[in-house]
Amino acid sequence: MSEQERIRVVLADDHALVLEGLVALLDRTPDIEVVETVTNGDELLAVLERQSVDVVVLDLEMPYHGFTALEEIRKRRLPVRVLVLTAFGDGESMQRAIELEAEGFALKTEPPRQTVMAIRQVAAGMLVYPRAAHRLMAQQRGHQTDLSQREWEVLEQVARGKTNAEIAAALYVSENTVRFHLKNIFEKLHVSNRTEAAAWYFEHRDRYKPIRR
Repeated sequence: MSEQERIRVVLADDHALVLEGLVALLDRTPDIEVVETVTNGDELLAVLERQSVDVVVLDLEMPYHGFTALEEIRKRRLPVRVLVLTAFGDGESMQRAIELEAEGFALKTEPPRQTVMAIRQVAAGMLVYPRAAHRLMAQQRGHQTDLSQREWEVLEQVARGKTNAEIAAALYVSENTVRFHLKNIFEKLHVSNRTEAAAWYFEHRDRYKPIRR
């Protein structure tokens, strides 16, 4: 495999053992190259400003907090995909990662091969929210029609016949974020397509209030 075809990765974590383990793992993976390791958000942003990188594997708990670094990456429009890697799979963290348009969310407790696969999927343009997403869905299962404010806004756009690209532009989010919200909306409303979702909206819009979070 040529160097140009390899996935260029920066690892951002302040735990030396985690970094060493990830470097050792990825060094054995022919299609992935670790171009640099950093231990805080300032170092990460400096690397991204001077190097071409495909994927950042980002710890949330490092100094200059992971979410702060992710927010700055988006503000600066740096051309990199972000895989959040954390020990905490709570719904609040995942929701925040979605809002900041992280392309993936993986747990440190998962098998190493899952992290490698997630890096490949994120590099390929996929949105990767594996077990953590399932856990959040399970928390909401008792209230399947409890749409968040953002989900309601997406649903309104769908009912107007807007495409994913048009919704993304209107709400100032990425198309990946729109797709993730649509998946949640379909799950909660027990519908299988946009037409059914729009029909639900027109039936319930006058009396339904979204959940504000």
